[in-house]
Amino acid sequence: MAATFQEMLKLIRDLTATLEQLTQAQKDVAAAVRSDDLEKLGVCMKREQALSLALRNADQRRSKLQAELGVEGVRLSDLPEHVQDEAMRFEIKTAGEKLSTQYQIFQGAAEVARSALECSLHEVEGMMTQMGFDPVQALEQTASVSGAHTDFHA
Repeated sequence: MAATFQEMLKLIRDLTATLEQLTQAQKDVAAAVRSDDLEKLGVCMKREQALSLALRNADQRRSKLQAELGVEGVRLSDLPEHVQDEAMRFEIKTAGEKLSTQYQIFQGAAEVARSALECSLHEVEGMMTQMGFDPVQALEQTASVSGAHTDFHA
């Protein structure tokens, strides 16, 4: 079956929806960090991983669709120029603009979440130092122990 620009339009809309979900996940990460809710943070991180996998799959689908449509290497913003049908060209242009806007919103939310995580980590390091622990040494010990395996079946 030959790919159509209708399939590409659906893909762009799906990507936008996935980015909306990722944006919400980033906001939830920041909220979990602010409320010191490690359980919620873990749930958010798992959701974020699943959504990231969905993005990778969508990117593979996009590459395949572009190849089938004969528009390999064409940037999303330039895609409408390759659509013959005027109504479809408008729909793809509009969907692409929404995707681009959502990506910018996602980047902002991701930056807020990253900053919140970094601040929280600095607080933990400070508490460890006050308690007499060296955070770097603790990290090195954890890394060396995590590679050790014991066979309890012997």
